[in-house]
Amino acid sequence: MIIAQISDLHVKPPGQKAYGVVDTNGFVARAIAHLNRLDPPPDIVIATGDLVDGGTAEEYAQLKALLADLNMPVYLAMGNHDDRAALRQSFPEHGYLQSAR
Repeated sequence: MIIAQISDLHVKPPGQKAYGVVDTNGFVARAIAHLNRLDPPPDIVIATGDLVDGGTAEEYAQLKALLADLNMPVYLAMGNHDDRAALRQSFPEHGYLQSAR
Protein backbone atom coordinates (compact mmCIF):
# COMPACT_ATOMS: atom_id res chain seq x y z
CA MET A 1 0.00 0.00 0.00
CA ILE A 2 1.26 3.48 -0.88
CA ILE A 3 0.28 6.26 1.50
CA ALA A 4 0.89 9.94 0.73
CA GLN A 5 0.71 12.60 3.41
CA ILE A 6 0.02 16.29 2.95
CA SER A 7 0.23 18.50 6.00
CA ASP A 8 -0.63 21.96 7.29
CA LEU A 9 -2.68 23.06 4.29
CA HIS A 10 -4.00 26.22 5.97
CA VAL A 11 -6.79 26.52 3.39
CA LYS A 12 -8.34 29.99 3.27
CA PRO A 13 -11.65 31.20 1.81
CA PRO A 14 -11.52 31.56 -1.98
CA GLY A 15 -9.42 34.54 -3.05
CA GLN A 16 -7.76 35.06 0.34
CA LYS A 17 -4.08 34.53 1.07
CA ALA A 18 -2.49 33.47 4.34
CA TYR A 19 -0.79 36.45 5.97
CA GLY A 20 -1.95 38.45 2.96
CA VAL A 21 0.78 36.96 0.74
CA VAL A 22 0.78 33.12 0.67
CA ASP A 23 -1.61 31.45 -1.78
CA THR A 24 -2.12 28.31 0.30
CA ASN A 25 -5.12 27.24 -1.81
CA GLY A 26 -2.95 27.38 -4.93
CA PHE A 27 -0.25 25.30 -3.22
CA VAL A 28 -2.85 22.71 -2.17
CA ALA A 29 -4.25 22.54 -5.72
CA ARG A 30 -0.73 22.01 -7.12
CA ALA A 31 0.01 19.31 -4.53
CA ILE A 32 -3.21 17.51 -5.46
CA ALA A 33 -2.38 17.70 -9.17
CA HIS A 34 1.07 16.27 -8.39
CA LEU A 35 -0.40 13.41 -6.34
CA ASN A 36 -2.78 12.60 -9.20
CA ARG A 37 0.17 12.33 -11.63
CA LEU A 38 2.25 9.94 -9.50
CA ASP A 39 2.95 6.54 -11.05
CA PRO A 40 2.22 4.37 -9.27
CA PRO A 41 -0.46 6.44 -7.58
CA PRO A 42 -0.93 6.47 -3.81
CA ASP A 43 -3.66 4.19 -2.51
CA ILE A 44 -4.73 6.85 -0.01
CA VAL A 45 -3.82 10.37 1.06
CA ILE A 46 -3.72 11.47 4.67
CA ALA A 47 -4.17 15.21 5.21
CA THR A 48 -2.85 16.23 8.62
CA GLY A 49 -2.12 19.30 10.67
CA ASP A 50 -3.93 22.57 10.18
CA LEU A 51 -6.32 21.67 7.38
CA VAL A 52 -7.76 25.19 7.32
CA ASP A 53 -6.46 28.43 8.75
CA GLY A 54 -9.33 29.72 10.87
CA GLY A 55 -11.72 26.80 11.41
CA THR A 56 -14.60 28.42 9.49
CA ALA A 57 -17.32 26.67 7.51
CA GLU A 58 -16.27 28.68 4.43
CA GLU A 59 -12.73 27.36 4.69
CA TYR A 60 -13.94 23.76 5.10
CA ALA A 61 -16.13 24.17 2.01
CA GLN A 62 -13.04 25.33 0.10
CA LEU A 63 -11.02 22.42 1.51
CA LYS A 64 -13.71 19.98 0.41
CA ALA A 65 -13.74 21.48 -3.09
CA LEU A 66 -9.96 21.22 -3.37
CA LEU A 67 -9.83 17.63 -2.06
CA ALA A 68 -12.59 16.58 -4.48
CA ASP A 69 -9.97 16.67 -7.24
CA LEU A 70 -7.98 13.81 -5.64
CA ASN A 71 -8.17 10.54 -7.57
CA MET A 72 -7.82 8.51 -4.38
CA PRO A 73 -9.48 8.44 -0.93
CA VAL A 74 -8.38 11.04 1.59
CA TYR A 75 -8.40 10.79 5.38
CA LEU A 76 -8.34 13.87 7.58
CA ALA A 77 -6.50 14.50 10.87
CA MET A 78 -7.08 17.97 12.27
CA GLY A 79 -4.58 20.41 13.73
CA ASN A 80 -4.84 23.20 16.29
CA HIS A 81 -6.28 25.72 13.78
CA ASP A 82 -9.15 23.36 13.00
CA ASP A 83 -12.59 23.35 14.57
CA ARG A 84 -13.83 19.84 15.35
CA ALA A 85 -17.55 20.62 15.00
CA ALA A 86 -17.14 22.53 11.73
CA LEU A 87 -14.91 19.79 10.31
CA ARG A 88 -17.43 17.10 11.21
CA GLN A 89 -20.31 19.11 9.75
CA SER A 90 -18.43 19.72 6.50
CA PHE A 91 -17.32 16.10 6.07
CA PRO A 92 -20.21 13.92 7.34
CA GLU A 93 -19.20 11.18 4.90
CA HIS A 94 -16.01 10.68 6.94
CA GLY A 95 -17.62 8.58 9.66
CA TYR A 96 -14.39 8.21 11.63
CA LEU A 97 -14.55 11.98 12.39
CA GLN A 98 -17.96 11.57 13.97
CA SER A 99 -16.73 9.10 16.59
CA ALA A 100 -13.50 10.96 17.48
CA ARG A 101 -13.52 12.94 20.69
